[in-house]
Amino acid sequence: MPASAREATGGNANIIIFLARNRDREIYQHTIEEKFCVTRSTASRVLALMEKKGLIVREPVAHDARCKRIVLTDKADAIVNDLKANGDRTEALLLRGFTEAERQAFHDYLHRMRANIDEAQRDYEMKNDMNTTKEEGK
Repeated sequence: MPASAREATGGNANIIIFLARNRDREIYQHTIEEKFCVTRSTASRVLALMEKKGLIVREPVAHDARCKRIVLTDKADAIVNDLKANGDRTEALLLRGFTEAERQAFHDYLHRMRANIDEAQRDYEMKNDMNTTKEEGK
């Protein structure tokens, strides 16, 4: 694994990948808290350390002075590229000896499994939101 990718610890790497996959969205600290199920203080500490390492910057947004959008730096983008290259190498190693039909079937199975997980997550969140709404109405 490249040295730049080693610089991102497991938690940091997950946040970096999440930010890279969601470049089209505005991501804030509370988004990280929700996505990774961490407390405000934990998210604040992790993001401050990532900022100190030069992996992210927090940019103010016009619509709310209290909110700061989290953006990857060029240094983090290099890590994203290294992690992707490492993932591609690992995938090639794992799929060595599989026919194209077997590879396609495997990818189809994985996509279906992922869709099942996503659906279960949406169901859980909807149920959780409904319970929260009921409790607030009491």
